[in-house]
Amino acid sequence: MHMPWTVLAVVGLSTAGLLVLGWCALLVYRQVLALSRELDAGALRVATAARSLEQAAEPVARRAGELLPGRSSPFTQGGPGRA
Repeated sequence: MHMPWTVLAVVGLSTAGLLVLGWCALLVYRQVLALSRELDAGALRVATAARSLEQAAEPVARRAGELLPGRSSPFTQGGPGRA
């Protein structure tokens, strides 16, 4: 006589457990979506900063090359210790 109620209780508790796990999975999924949006925004900011840095460094490099018109780097022509 006790068997049908215990089976019903086990099935009910299992169903409730699966519902809780599903809810937790949904919360994790939403957090992963939010994290991916934040990472995308961060990558965009880094790319923008890198572009700005390249644009700012180009004139500086050009001016540095103009400062030493007749000299070359010791590493490009023989250099110290090279024959």
